[in-house]
Amino acid sequence: MTNREINHINQYVRGSWDKGSILSDCVVVAIFVLFLTFLKPFGMHEISFLYSGAFWTIICFSGYVIYSPTIQILSVWLLKSLPQPYNNAAIRLIISTLTASAIMALLTPLIINLFFNSLENYWQSLPMSFFACVFIGGVIAGVSSIKSILIQQNKQLQQSEKALTDESEKIVTIQNQQVNDLINELPLEKRGRLICLQMDDHYLNIVTDKGQHLLLIRFKDALLKLENYDGFQTHRSWWVSREAVAASKKEGRKLILIMENGLEVPVSQTYLANAKAALKI
Repeated sequence: MTNREINHINQYVRGSWDKGSILSDCVVVAIFVLFLTFLKPFGMHEISFLYSGAFWTIICFSGYVIYSPTIQILSVWLLKSLPQPYNNAAIRLIISTLTASAIMALLTPLIINLFFNSLENYWQSLPMSFFACVFIGGVIAGVSSIKSILIQQNKQLQQSEKALTDESEKIVTIQNQQVNDLINELPLEKRGRLICLQMDDHYLNIVTDKGQHLLLIRFKDALLKLENYDGFQTHRSWWVSREAVAASKKEGRKLILIMENGLEVPVSQTYLANAKAALKI
């Protein structure tokens, strides 16, 4: 289980460096830049929007360059190294974010000094810088993680839908192949869409929309070929394709199925419940 999770995380790290993922990350960062520019936190309400925007653009995109690879690479390492029960996604994200914040805190005072020329003591400014980075970086990391989870879930949903579609197509292929094996034994002019089968002594009357033909084949052998086909047995000597049933009628207590070609097929008491369930009558 752990090996599968490690492989999954490694695939995510490699995949996260494609252009689409980087572009979507930059959109998230840009939205946060706009939010901070207009909010003007940390006593920045007296500076212009343009200057505030330039400052937060440098801060946030510098943070992205630091946070993104740090969190991803460190998360993989922690997945292999953290003991249970502490090895879970939330704890790995917290530790990775704090580590990235510590790295970003070393750079932030220099950027602040570049814009505001307010650096008096670099080392004394680090604690406040670290807490500010934890707050801002944590929010961005959280939003980015939620985005990544949604993208991953969407990919898994698409994969599940594709697997389901492939399986359905495989079943249809098997069904078509099995019925084709039977239909291909008919003369060319009688080969068509299957309507029903009728046992006639040692022969089997195969009825299609192109006509009918007797084959020397056992009824039960033909039913084996059609076990995955959409049809059902109505009598010890009759089988019908469900989609070829056009209507039904009662003759006393007996149920009669009327096929699309007008042929009437009896339903015995043995198969009555199954026939009603198949036709929903």
